[in-house]
Amino acid sequence: MRRQKMDARGTRVSQATRYMALVAIMVTAVVPWAGAVKAAPADAQDSVVTLAPRLRFLPLEQQQSPVDISARAQSLMNYRIIETGAEAPSAYVVSGSEGRLISGAGDQVLARHVEGRSGQRFGIYTPGTLLKDAQGNALGQVMIRQGVARLKRPGMPLSTLTIEKSPREVSAGAQLMALDDWTPPAQLMPQATPEGTQGRIIDRPGDGHMVGLRDIVVIDLGRHQVAPGMRLRVLGEAEGVTDPVTGESLTLEGGVLGTLMIVRTFEQASLALVTRAGLPMATGDRVEAASDD
Repeated sequence: MRRQKMDARGTRVSQATRYMALVAIMVTAVVPWAGAVKAAPADAQDSVVTLAPRLRFLPLEQQQSPVDISARAQSLMNYRIIETGAEAPSAYVVSGSEGRLISGAGDQVLARHVEGRSGQRFGIYTPGTLLKDAQGNALGQVMIRQGVARLKRPGMPLSTLTIEKSPREVSAGAQLMALDDWTPPAQLMPQATPEGTQGRIIDRPGDGHMVGLRDIVVIDLGRHQVAPGMRLRVLGEAEGVTDPVTGESLTLEGGVLGTLMIVRTFEQASLALVTRAGLPMATGDRVEAASDD
C-alpha cells in the first residue's frame, strides 16, 4: 500500500513537471505581447510562475481625410493675382476679325504688344478687384480669365491669334498674358494653421460680395503666413445692442460662420475654398486659425 502511494505521488510530480515545462514555453511565447511577467521565488520542491499581463495603450493619431477640390479646378485656374510691384500686362485685344468688336471660340483676333512665338498660348483676362488690406495698402490685382488664345502670326504692330476656348465673349480691350503653369491638385490634405493667424476675406472674384459653400475667395494672407491645405474659420462681426430696460450697451458675439481651406498662395494674398458654410458670409468677414474639430 505504501509503495502504491509513492507511485501515485511520483506520477503527480511527473505531471506537475510536464505542466511547468509547458507553462515555461507559453511564457516565452507570450512575453513579447503580454506586457510584463512576474516570477515568484521557487521553493526546494516546486516553483510557481505567476503571469501578470498589462495592457499598453498607444495614442492614436487623428486621421484627416483629404478634401476633393477637383470640381473647382477650372474656376481656380481662371483666377490669378498680379503681385504688387509686378509689371502689368501690356498686350491687349484690338478687335476681332473683319473689325468685329466681340469674338468667340474659333474666331481670330488682332492684338497689340504680343511677345511670343507662333503657336504659343495666351490667357485672355479682364481685370478684377484691386486688392487692399485693412489699412488700404495695395496687395495685388485680381485677373479673371475669359478664355485661351493661340498666337497664329506674330507681327508689329498687330499680331493674329485664334481663340481656342472662351465660355464668355471676348471684347476689345481684353488683356493677354502668357498662361500660368500652375495646376490645382485633385485633393488637398487638411493641415493645422499656426495659432494666432488672422486676416480677412477681401474678394470673391467676379461674383459679388456674398460668399457661400464651395465658393472661391481671396484673403489678405500670403505665402509667408499660410500654405495650401491650412484651414481658417470665418467669424461674424460682433453686434452691439441696447437693453431696453436698463439702457445698458451689450455685445453679441458674431460666432463662427464657416470654414475655408487655402488652395493657392501668392506673395501677399491667397485663394481659398469655402469647405463649410453654417451662416451667410461676405467679403470683409474676419478669418482666423481653425481649431481641430
